[in-house]
Amino acid sequence: MRIDIKHPERFATVFEAVTGKKLHRPILGITTDSREIQENDLYIALKGERVDGHSFLGSVEKSGASVALVSQINEDLDFQQIEGDDPLSMIGNIANAWRNQFDIHVIGITGSNGKTSTKDLLVHVLQSSYKVHATQGNFNTTIGLPLTLLQLDDEHSVSVLEMGASVPGEIKALSQIAEPTHGIITNIALTHLEGFGSIKTITEEKSALFRALENGISFVNL
Repeated sequence: MRIDIKHPERFATVFEAVTGKKLHRPILGITTDSREIQENDLYIALKGERVDGHSFLGSVEKSGASVALVSQINEDLDFQQIEGDDPLSMIGNIANAWRNQFDIHVIGITGSNGKTSTKDLLVHVLQSSYKVHATQGNFNTTIGLPLTLLQLDDEHSVSVLEMGASVPGEIKALSQIAEPTHGIITNIALTHLEGFGSIKTITEEKSALFRALENGISFVNL
């Protein structure tokens, strides 16, 4: 996953406010994939079940990255590395701060099925009256949603965000990052049972979107 950063100076200000660290070089893009690194990118080193993104820091430096978010600094490298307990949480906090620059409606969409089609239909309806920011492709995860939010701009008047989950707690985490003003649950069905185990757990997970709304507006497909 990779995005371009349209406003490097503005991003640097938000980044420093959240992390307390000043960037040494401008950030022109963000990615979690070392193969996608471009000059002056920010690289997020994630540890997965099979692959540890820290293993690629050497190639990331050679590709011209400006900085990496890491959970452990590689002292053999010369480019800027910013250490934290969880790089994924770090980019989530940065994305939340970026989102809060914009006083707009943010519509979160979750459900077992129909999230993408609902998002696409809603965008189609809204774009006749608003400049719409929306999830692209499969950017509906705990890494994809923060990257999506970081593409919000002053021109946007509404954001439509798809929120997916494969294990308990992810919708709550996504909602804390996005701070939606409106929520839509398309349906609840027996999907991703390997991560949830029961329909009750799935229901609890999806309804986390509504619990996060506070004074927002909820829509459910009955």
